[in-house]
Amino acid sequence: MFASGCLSQTAARRQERAMSASHPILESYTTYLVDTDKSSATSAIVALTDDIRRSTATTMMGLRDELRQAGEALKSCPDAPISIGSLCELFVRFVTRIQEQMEDLTDFEAVKRLLVERGETFARTSLDARTQIAQLGAPLIDDGAVVLTHGYSRVLVALFLTAAKTKHFSVMVAESHPDGSGHTTARKLIEKGVPVTVVEDCAVAHVMPRCQMVLCGAEAVVESGGLHQLHQLHLYTAPAPPCTALHRPAPPCTALRRPAPPCTALHRPAPPCTALHRPAPPPPRPRSRARPLMHN
Repeated sequence: MFASGCLSQTAARRQERAMSASHPILESYTTYLVDTDKSSATSAIVALTDDIRRSTATTMMGLRDELRQAGEALKSCPDAPISIGSLCELFVRFVTRIQEQMEDLTDFEAVKRLLVERGETFARTSLDARTQIAQLGAPLIDDGAVVLTHGYSRVLVALFLTAAKTKHFSVMVAESHPDGSGHTTARKLIEKGVPVTVVEDCAVAHVMPRCQMVLCGAEAVVESGGLHQLHQLHLYTAPAPPCTALHRPAPPCTALRRPAPPCTALHRPAPPCTALHRPAPPPPRPRSRARPLMHN
């Protein structure tokens, strides 16, 4: 019975993966990714909104199941960001909070139209967050400063271009291998007249003393404060301010929370210094002086 149960679970997983691989949301997601102005998160939000339009569910529970399957299909993409799982959960949570509005609706088609409107609102909020972050972060860059960055981030490029309208500064961009996304950042900044210097990844430590600030984008911000960048096998914990939208939380990084084994060498008691506890030797006895003999 145990073997048959394991086989049935394995078959169910394979069937779910096959359904995810052929899910229509993947075509929509790939189409929206062609637009360079949309990030992967915004493309996923718009694709999930289209999935609500195509839905044939007649109940809220059935629609939730369809959105869950769509989220699993997005997570199965080979180039899906690490934050796509959290994004799908936030999308379902935000869109389906319509208990008060549902009281005035008569049929489920009206409910789906309301859900589509909330999905479009969520997508606009995601795009507006980029502008808000750029406006809030631009004053942090001083006139004449040298800023170091890594990889490519639409939010970070928007921040640099906003600051360049009123200040003159230069940017050092690491090449960011293996995908070389730093060259994309350099090309977009050079097109707008921002001075850029591209450096190799191994030279970052060499040029860092010349920089007054380090700014980088992030696909996810973990609980410990570490930053995860797309296609980069790096996890930064340095005190560098991340430029990322608010809809990109990541699951907790348990690897950073493992307690370090106690260093027993530091707790070993030192052997007592017996030399300090030895009693002092008694003082030497005074020598008796021989008295001269008195002769009468």
